[in-house]
Formats: sequence, structure tokens, C-alpha cells
Amino acid sequence: YSSRRRPEYERLCEDVKAGAVDGLVVWHPDRLHRNLRELEDFIDLCDAAGLVSIRTVRAGDVDLTTPHGRMIARLGGGMARGESEKSADRLRRKHLELASKGKVSGGGTRPYGYTQDRRHVVPDEAAVICQAARRVLAGESLRSVCTDLNDHGFTTSVGKPWTIGTLSRVLRSARISGRREHRGEIVADAEWPGIISPQDSDRLRALGARGAGPGPTGRSPRTYLL
Repeated sequence: YSSRRRPEYERLCEDVKAGAVDGLVVWHPDRLHRNLRELEDFIDLCDAAGLVSIRTVRAGDVDLTTPHGRMIARLGGGMARGESEKSADRLRRKHLELASKGKVSGGGTRPYGYTQDRRHVVPDEAAVICQAARRVLAGESLRSVCTDLNDHGFTTSVGKPWTIGTLSRVLRSARISGRREHRGEIVADAEWPGIISPQDSDRLRALGARGAGPGPTGRSPRTYLL
């Protein structure tokens, strides 16, 4: 459904095309396809390869050799697509609701400066963020700050050396000012405390938007006399 590449599915299609398999067993038809374009291509592939046996654990056999069977497969694919879209819509609305209330959302890597539950500050890491923000706002390049952090043995929340991109993302994040961000916009005060002031955060974000300070390359803008 996400339209991302499916390497194993692509390998399966190559095997079908080569005649290496004469049947498929899947858990449910929506595990095979939730994308109607993919389904139509698969119907053509099976027709050309002569693949006739497709069996599912939860929904019986899938017959792509007859008009009726193909119609049923298309109806099932359309329903699966609709359910995926409804689920994605519910998820988007839930994330917006959490963001508008300043609540924590999601898991994954622990954000630098905060504990794993994302609600409490890690003092040592907060000091690093404050120092880095101060230096960048004073005109120092991200590259210079990054090099200095690595030279002094500071690492990211996953224990890796700092890169310009990683430091840029930390300094541009509204999180470190105690504010909730959603799709690039600040929408509420967060339930966790800030490490730097909202004013400094806005300045860092503005620098990033202009391509200076915490941008992807870390290069300072050129300056000229007058």
C-alpha cells in the first residue's frame, strides 16, 4: 500500500515469470496486494506464465484464470486499499490530535537531550545542546562545532560520532525548546520541558531556513564589506 519497493515480491514475480513456481500460498489476499496497479500487473503475469493455483489461509482460493475470479480479486483489492487508506487517515488524525495537545508520540531512537520516555531532560546532554546552540547563534559553523564535539568524545543518543546533519536536526527541532512540532510546524507547547528558549529556537530554525547555521552543509553564509 505504501508504494515502497517490495524486493521479495519482485523476486517472487521473477520466479513466476521464469516458471520456477506453479502455485502460491499466502496468508490473505491483502498480504499479496493492496495496490490495484500491482494486482493488474500480477494478473497479466500469471496469465502469461500459466500460473493457476493461488491459495490463501484465511480467504480460500484465488482464481485469476476466469473473469469472475479476477472480478473477485479486484473487489478484494479495492476493499483492502480502502481499509488501508482509512487506517492511515485515522493515524494521521491521531498524530494531529496528540500534537495539538503537546503530547509525546511515537517511539524509535531516543531524542538527544531527553530520556527514553521523552519527558525528562538529561542534564549532561542538555548542556551540550545549550553550548552548541550558543556557538552557532554566535556565528560559528556547524562543521566547527561538530568537530569539537567529536574531539572531546561526545556522541549522539545512539553512541555514534556527530555529523553535520545530525547536529542540524537536533538544533532545528522545536522539541529542544519545549514545543510540539507537527509536519514542520510548531502547533503547541509540549508536555516536556525545554532545553533552550523558544526565542533561540526560532533563531536557529530561521538560520536553517535561510541556508545558514544549522543547514544540511553547515557552511556559513558569505559576507562582504558593505
